[in-house]
Amino acid sequence: MKKFSIYDMHTSRQARNLWEMNLSEAVRPWFKDVDSKKVSYAIEALSKPNERKEAAAYLGLNLVRVA
Repeated sequence: MKKFSIYDMHTSRQARNLWEMNLSEAVRPWFKDVDSKKVSYAIEALSKPNERKEAAAYLGLNLVRVA
């Protein structure tokens, strides 16, 4: 299992040393005021390895693998 740190490229938000299965839950509160199906789908896609990079780019997040 992989670990990541997440950095929001538009704010000072960050979450460090998260297991890949927890990425979606970590950023969900960051987007609580956004009512968009595309954003919701992108948040869920963060937990899917083959969709993660594109989802992070859409959300404006920088994912850094740490372990």
